[in-house]
Amino acid sequence: MDYVSRFAVSSDAILGAVAGMTPFLNCHKHGDELTDDEIAVFNCYPGQVTDFNRHMIGHVPATDFFVSCGLHPWYIHDDWREEIDIMRDEVSMDKVVAVGECGLDKTVSTSLDLQKEIFIEQVSVSEQIGKPVIIHCVKAFDELLAVHKYMAPRQRWLIHGFRGKPEQAKQLMAKGMLLSFGHQYNVSTLLYVLSTTKSLFLETDASNLSIRYVYDQIACHLSR
Repeated sequence: MDYVSRFAVSSDAILGAVAGMTPFLNCHKHGDELTDDEIAVFNCYPGQVTDFNRHMIGHVPATDFFVSCGLHPWYIHDDWREEIDIMRDEVSMDKVVAVGECGLDKTVSTSLDLQKEIFIEQVSVSEQIGKPVIIHCVKAFDELLAVHKYMAPRQRWLIHGFRGKPEQAKQLMAKGMLLSFGHQYNVSTLLYVLSTTKSLFLETDASNLSIRYVYDQIACHLSR
């Protein structure tokens, strides 16, 4: 399954889902709960994928959920190399559609140099297996762009939970990056992305809010 084409949504798709015509596509979600009208990509950490798949298949249709797997910059430990090895095996599974979430975060205590090293390792895995990357980036977009230039990736990068201004969105999109929006976002940016690319990505991340809430909120902007 191609993650990018499957989970990109247009204005018409957003309005269609709100009207009950199509499922709500959720490109990045934590937890293990799935609503009846939702198709989602669940975030897993290295070592979790097999058990998570077994658990979900016992509760929901296998066609309604997919998985991403990566090492988050919040949860870097001394054994990170072993975790990367585990992740490398897991992301090769059919149910896993993307690497991540992974990335760079200047608000955590782990050094940015180490975060870059681990992020580059995961981008390399993405390139080897031919699957996109879901990226967590906080106050480190200059560094992210530098890594992108250094790696020159063929696989797409999706910035999840994007809240930046249109100017920043334009800069990232010029490099071929994709943007995903949750319940907090810059309205001007969201409308700019839709007018420019005709599609974007929507998510709940770790929020307790439903994906329907996110769609309903954005549909209000589209109907004005």
